[in-house]
Amino acid sequence: MIQSDWLVILNPHAGSRRGAHDKGKIMKLLKKHKINFHMVTSDYPRHAISLAGEMVAAGYRNIIIAGGDGTLNEVVNGVFQQDNCPPEEVTIGMIPVGTGNDWIRTFGIPDEYKKAIEIILEGKTIRQDVGKITIRRPTETVTRYFMNMAGFGFDAMTAARANRLKDKGKSGIRVYIHSLVSSYLSYRSRRLRYFVDEKPFETVLFSASVGIGKFNGGGMMQAPGAIPDNGEFQVTVIRRIGLWGILRNFTGLYNGSFIQDKHVTTHTARQIRFESDKPIPGESDGETLKRGHYTLEILPGKINVIYGNDRYFSRQPHAEEHPLK
Repeated sequence: MIQSDWLVILNPHAGSRRGAHDKGKIMKLLKKHKINFHMVTSDYPRHAISLAGEMVAAGYRNIIIAGGDGTLNEVVNGVFQQDNCPPEEVTIGMIPVGTGNDWIRTFGIPDEYKKAIEIILEGKTIRQDVGKITIRRPTETVTRYFMNMAGFGFDAMTAARANRLKDKGKSGIRVYIHSLVSSYLSYRSRRLRYFVDEKPFETVLFSASVGIGKFNGGGMMQAPGAIPDNGEFQVTVIRRIGLWGILRNFTGLYNGSFIQDKHVTTHTARQIRFESDKPIPGESDGETLKRGHYTLEILPGKINVIYGNDRYFSRQPHAEEHPLK
């Protein structure tokens, strides 16, 4: 039987182990703000998936994530993989502990524990869209879900390198810049076919981003037209581009103006499919995906999230009664 209103899933490895270091501080702040909670910790990769599924089965419907984008991704996959309640009945709040913390940028959540907890107490919620990825491989079909952005090609290689640096204890924007530069030196663009709501395109792909939120890679605005509650992805496709093209657009990656470059095409879509002779690398919310052929579908308004401001939303959200009441 549930004895608390909130489940807190804390990732001690988030933010180069900042989660472990700050666990006591986070618990103290939650108690100071009189939040009744039960905390569990994610101890190894993908552990938060099973934790979220088990705890929702136990009756929890309000989840605070103390972690980063990767922890959020795992929790949402756990919520969608369980069959005890519809995902729409689950509400998620965020205490940012990660390195990139890109999801919170779209939802106006401060990158500070105390202020983030105050946002949770305000209890303003919106039902955001969720992305579903089907990965087709010769021996299996895998399904994953994402909350912010999925990337393919160069974007995915950069994310994989960034994750390796994080595992070594590195943090900050230098992780992403180092990963960007080192990935460019070894990446080769590939010809592929992609289908936007079944309309076919063919290109020599450098990178593709499929956004629900606007930001990834530690603050890069790779999907500047993305709106998290409009039932559509923004798809940004970058064709083969040279080093000078990357350097010329580096500032534009952070303010979204890079999409004006002649090598860049954007689409809005409810579904997008990537197919190539040699499967390209992929990632979702910064987490590496198995290589294969990818189909991405938008699931409109599938989960409740607590937000700070609504500047990037398509419609006026509704402030629901706080779940603790």
